[in-house]
Amino acid sequence: MPTPTSPAPGQVFVTGTGRCGSTLVSELLREHPQVLSLSELFNHLTDMYRITARVFPEGPLTAAEFWRILSSRNTVNKLLTAHGLAPKEVLYRPSATTRFQADTGVPAVLLTTLPHLTDTPDELYDELEAAVAGFPDAGVGEHYHRLFAWLCARFGKALWAERSGGSLILASQFREHFPEARYLHIVRDGRDTALSMSRHTGFRMAAVVMALHLTLGHDPYAEQPSLDAERDLGFVPEELLPFLPERFDAAAVRDYRVPVSLFGTYWADEMQRGMTALSALPQENVLHIWYEDLLAAPEESLHRIGEFLGADFVDADWERRCAAKVGAPSSSWRELPDAEREELEQACAAGFSVLAAHGVVPMVGTAASAARSGI
Repeated sequence: MPTPTSPAPGQVFVTGTGRCGSTLVSELLREHPQVLSLSELFNHLTDMYRITARVFPEGPLTAAEFWRILSSRNTVNKLLTAHGLAPKEVLYRPSATTRFQADTGVPAVLLTTLPHLTDTPDELYDELEAAVAGFPDAGVGEHYHRLFAWLCARFGKALWAERSGGSLILASQFREHFPEARYLHIVRDGRDTALSMSRHTGFRMAAVVMALHLTLGHDPYAEQPSLDAERDLGFVPEELLPFLPERFDAAAVRDYRVPVSLFGTYWADEMQRGMTALSALPQENVLHIWYEDLLAAPEESLHRIGEFLGADFVDADWERRCAAKVGAPSSSWRELPDAEREELEQACAAGFSVLAAHGVVPMVGTAASAARSGI
């Protein structure tokens, strides 16, 4: 357990747009003997980035207030779990042997973060609750620092690496509350990223909730019963009605499709905002790794990651073991119908331009570089 004399652990955020390969990176980092891999914490705390202000409140918090953030059972994730729609990244699967059930919801920190660390997440949840109860009043950033330091000590790790899908959107919050953190930015071809997003329940759900928010003028998943009771649905397109919490239809959600070009636009916008934020940091605090490079040259990419983490984290055995777990490169956006493919390429163009302007290009000589010759 942490003591006042324990050295502060290293701080790394593995960030990206989502569907960019960061899940694979977090799984590989979990294999490193010195790294605590924290998966999907801020994604689930913010309920897919809907309630960011609640997760990063201003002013001091008591231990009980901080624990309420960690243990919250948020609306979107609760609905997806209850209807069997939770993305595969959610590791806590309610059953007869688990403490928490789908109909009552699963605490945010338990959805992925704790099961990613242990095979007994319910027990770790109890340990964590007891540890957090002893935290003194502090700002939310200091609470997160204590939380991560406690987990590093609990698992005997020297550095934590938090990875949430799509966390580029939190770059300003991370910079404010973790001024010494470094960033491992995972980049994937925006066309394949967008195609993957269009097939992913979580991203489709996020897109529709945003559309409902714009249509209704408020977040329908916020805890506002009075608004739910008075909702005027006259302007809501019929195909979006099954996504309202009071009308949630799992079959309709499974069948709903969002144009892939919309996700291409989202990827490009996030890449522009993210690169602006990351370029403001000291150059040595950011490492850009292409997902395609990781697949095409895993040992070389993992060696670069180890060097970025620090000289003590370069581990040839880890590189070899993890390289064997990395699959072969693949790409499917070119298989789209011509009109859809052209729209997708146009939607992604601004994102590729900003990457090129910052010199973020694939490694020379890899298959990824060759496949990218037309960008």
